[in-house]
Amino acid sequence: MTLAGEAGKAPGWTIGDYTNVMNVVLVFGQMLILRSRFEKMQLFQLIIGFLFGFLLDVNMRITASVVCDSLLLKAVAQTAGCLVLGIGIAFEVRCGSVTMPGEGFPAAISRACGAKFAKAKICVDVSLVAVAVVLGYVYFGEWQWNVVGPGTLFAMFFVGMIVRFLDGRLGWFDGLLHYRPGFRRYLFGLARYVHSMANK
Repeated sequence: MTLAGEAGKAPGWTIGDYTNVMNVVLVFGQMLILRSRFEKMQLFQLIIGFLFGFLLDVNMRITASVVCDSLLLKAVAQTAGCLVLGIGIAFEVRCGSVTMPGEGFPAAISRACGAKFAKAKICVDVSLVAVAVVLGYVYFGEWQWNVVGPGTLFAMFFVGMIVRFLDGRLGWFDGLLHYRPGFRRYLFGLARYVHSMANK
């Protein structure tokens, strides 16, 4: 969408701006899926999402000069990034805290359908990539390989595979959370406290 914005075919927003819009859509989607089971505390996903969108724009400026020239460097950077992301998501969901909207949406699907989170995550990622491909055709009449390229296609499966791989291997982390109960829902607990204070 940012390319469409630069071409004057869509609002000229940043990647962070469009990410914020998508985060709102994902949270609203969770509300539709879960209905009465949607916990109001999860609305704090919007705050986390907006912070993420802001930091995304900051990161884009900081790393603007970083260029991977060779295919090998691109492959290494992509794989490393997907590994870090997958590991982070696995721990994030395991904590049971307020998640990012991008993880909250597949978590809602998992909860509603009884499917494993990793499988729901892959399905959601594939759907989002499909939307990006369709938008490329809508605005430019062709597949935008510089936006949805091999790296994106690799990531939409690999990240979910990492989460699935780690899902049954984090028992030790559950034990750690058990011994430190205040850490388990560090953000969820804060959100609940703020919500209770607001209702007084």
